[in-house]
Amino acid sequence: MGTRKVVYEKISEENLKKLHEVEVEILDEIVRICDKYNLDYYLVGGTLIGAIRHKGFIPWDDDLDISMPRADYEKFLEAAPLELDEKYYLENRKYNEKFHLPFTKIKKNNTEFRETFTSSLDNHKGIFVDIFPLDNVKKPYSKLTRIRSIIIKNTIQAVFVKLKLMKLRECRRPYLCALYQPFSIKTLYKFQRYLMTKDNKFKTDYLCNFCGQYAMYKETFKRELLETTLVTFENKKYKTFKNYDAYLTHIYGDYMQLPPKEQRVNHSPSNIDFEHGKDIKMKDIVGGK
Repeated sequence: MGTRKVVYEKISEENLKKLHEVEVEILDEIVRICDKYNLDYYLVGGTLIGAIRHKGFIPWDDDLDISMPRADYEKFLEAAPLELDEKYYLENRKYNEKFHLPFTKIKKNNTEFRETFTSSLDNHKGIFVDIFPLDNVKKPYSKLTRIRSIIIKNTIQAVFVKLKLMKLRECRRPYLCALYQPFSIKTLYKFQRYLMTKDNKFKTDYLCNFCGQYAMYKETFKRELLETTLVTFENKKYKTFKNYDAYLTHIYGDYMQLPPKEQRVNHSPSNIDFEHGKDIKMKDIVGGK
């Protein structure tokens, strides 16, 4: 979300292979914590397509995405700062008030994955895995829910503008982003979270990844899909939706077909470094393990 993607040839084959190895390493650390605390997670998006179509990463992909139901996501955020090996760093708004996204990244210390879009931010730029929360939705296809989703997307872009990551005219709805500019980033963060979690007090038949890159109707699915299964990814087994075909078909259509070459895109980092970068110990932030 918010990243500008270009053709995958920007990353050398050697660096892409190393990048995949580090991302799987980070994933394994996340899974270790999830297993210890009995938390569910799901391979999602292009990562799941890769698991089903390629038994690993999509060959040109450069990131790795998982999601968790909001309750498990919050429990993970409580446990991870104390459980993470010192090689890793948890970045979200709690630990960096200028973090630009409403979800969490687990990053590897002493590495760098410098995205052009966020190069100006003073943040940890390590190689990462994204973790998206899944929130309840009472009436997923109502006009009010659609408006709610639009507001969430626009407040996220409004934060981008305030952090000087994009110009107001580049927002999808500049007139709406302009309305949010008088508010502080902290206030916009709170408003986003309220809108994303407002239905979580109800038992609903649907969930949504409001932080996903696609329109809300594509990111919304039935709760029954939360039943898990294991799939092969890079010669290991990881959890995802038992009915992954329904999930992937809903978002991508015929996901088993390779896209045209011009659509094979990634984050196009301006720099990848496997040995240098910030080193932030979570124990120094949260008061020790």
